[in-house]
Amino acid sequence: MTTCREMSELVTDYMEGTLPWRGRIAAWHHLRICSMCRAYYDQLDKLKRLLERGNLPGPEAEAEAAALRPLRTRSE
Repeated sequence: MTTCREMSELVTDYMEGTLPWRGRIAAWHHLRICSMCRAYYDQLDKLKRLLERGNLPGPEAEAEAAALRPLRTRSE
């Protein structure tokens, strides 16, 4: 049986379909019974889909200016 630690190392390969069939079956079974690993998988899957679409929200102008302010004062 696959442990949660093993699953955290295999989840990307499982998501990309690069695991051998025994690994895919073990990962699939673990995700069916472990709600914490399933939540981790779901978060990674959501992030992957957002990155593929390329429509991540950007920082608000005020937050961006605040983050860049220390860099600007050093270069002046």
